[in-house]
Amino acid sequence: MIIILGVVIVLLALMASASRPLIAHRGGRWLLFFGLGITPLLLSGAGLTLGMHESTRTSFCMGCHEMEPYAKSLFVDNPGALSAMHYQRRLIDRDSTCFSCHTDYAMFGDAKAKLNGLRHVWVHYFGAVPAAGKISLYQPYPNHNCLHCHDDSRTFLEKPVHLEQRAALQRGEVSCLTCHTVVHDLEAAKTGPFWSPP
Repeated sequence: MIIILGVVIVLLALMASASRPLIAHRGGRWLLFFGLGITPLLLSGAGLTLGMHESTRTSFCMGCHEMEPYAKSLFVDNPGALSAMHYQRRLIDRDSTCFSCHTDYAMFGDAKAKLNGLRHVWVHYFGAVPAAGKISLYQPYPNHNCLHCHDDSRTFLEKPVHLEQRAALQRGEVSCLTCHTVVHDLEAAKTGPFWSPP
């Protein structure tokens, strides 16, 4: 991205120095219009689109050292740990593990998740970074993130406790995390045991 920015600056400088002869011709004005107006917009849009896509990847989330325990928790050999179970059983796409669970599935959920991600990046570079494993959510974890996938799944519907509390879970009166208390097993992430694929 820095290289592209450098090329754009050099082109702008060349165009500015040669602008008088260019302005005299219609083709030159079009060249200046595209070079100074349209090209930077296209490059910015392409960069933003690529950045938005890359920020949904698990590798992006795990790129910060403070996220290392959460990355290790995906491989903990604990079938009761939600993140490990979902990751290891491929219940979610491994390439977007973090984003799948930490996005909000409402209309502007992706944008809200991206803004929260920008807050993480801001704190990572300019704020007081929490100790590894001490990161907290900005708000309580919403049930609809779980129910987005599980509400009509067979494994969910075949458990009587889910059926008894389904309406309360949908309204948010009871949290899924009341019963499913281990989300990221950070203690086991320190020492193991870990699952390793064959």
